[in-house]
Amino acid sequence: MTKRRPLIAFDQSACGAGRSHADALRDTLTLAQQCEQQGYHRFWVSEHHNNGAIVGSAPEVMLGALSVLTGRMRIGAAGILLPFYAPFKVAEQFRVLEALAPGRIDLGLGRSPGGDPQIFSVLNPLGSSAREGFEAKVRELLGWLRDDRSVMPEDAHRIDALPRNPGCALPWMLVTSVEGARTAGGLGLPMCFNYSAEQSRGIEEQAFAAYRAAFMAGAHLDAPYTALMFFALAADTAEQARYLFSSRALWRIRLDEGVRAPIEPPALAHAHSLMRGRETRIAQQLEINLVGDAGEIARRIGEVADRVGADEIGLTNWAYHLEDRVHSHRLLAQRLG
Repeated sequence: MTKRRPLIAFDQSACGAGRSHADALRDTLTLAQQCEQQGYHRFWVSEHHNNGAIVGSAPEVMLGALSVLTGRMRIGAAGILLPFYAPFKVAEQFRVLEALAPGRIDLGLGRSPGGDPQIFSVLNPLGSSAREGFEAKVRELLGWLRDDRSVMPEDAHRIDALPRNPGCALPWMLVTSVEGARTAGGLGLPMCFNYSAEQSRGIEEQAFAAYRAAFMAGAHLDAPYTALMFFALAADTAEQARYLFSSRALWRIRLDEGVRAPIEPPALAHAHSLMRGRETRIAQQLEINLVGDAGEIARRIGEVADRVGADEIGLTNWAYHLEDRVHSHRLLAQRLG
């Protein structure tokens, strides 16, 4: 049997057709409270833009609400799209959050666009939309978080990032590539690898090896520390889980055609004409998205986590109805937590 690992619940505020975006955000808050009761160690929220199915666009705002609605588990962003923001401003936002929930804040950092290419120019109209300079931005951000003047800009000696706190948010690097894993190790930060991203397919062992080979101890970690994130949708039976997954499968098929739409109820999605003849594409999704009964999903997660030596396991899912998402997290917590 695989060893028990702390669990991370990750939610993207998936929005269902016919429901409001406010409903989707409130569902995330409710899910967080449920996951805390189920024993999850962390609850993370995402940053995505210009996608009608994912309305979690401002994780720092959601975390303010979560700091009040939860009391034990760590809460965090997965992640802040740092290429588009000033490190000083991100540091101040997470200093505020640390003041509200001391010792419970995680700051996941990503360099993906978090949306389609059109979003680049509106997120950062005067800057670059490319990834160059990302590592330098991370180093500057770490300096503002820790009050380490040695890595701040030369003209920053008279500037204080406020509020001051005894501790600071814990930075994480969110990665989907070997290069990203190597960067995380070189910066001495914990790494969360997204197993269920299409670009991550088959490279998890290389990424974990690169992270450990590059790791340099620093202010945040003395030794490598890792998490492995999975899309995992469990139900009482494998058939029911596949039925619920049809909502996401249809969304993915539409996205392949350039359509960004809310997710449909499973009854509609399962019978939708676009699903006909797409068995191969759906099978590709099911290679990296774990869908089935909790026992089988837990077995598959444990095999991958043991193989790469992950310290924590992250779980995310999409389902049209909140109760199905809650139930999936509960079933998997019983098997894995």
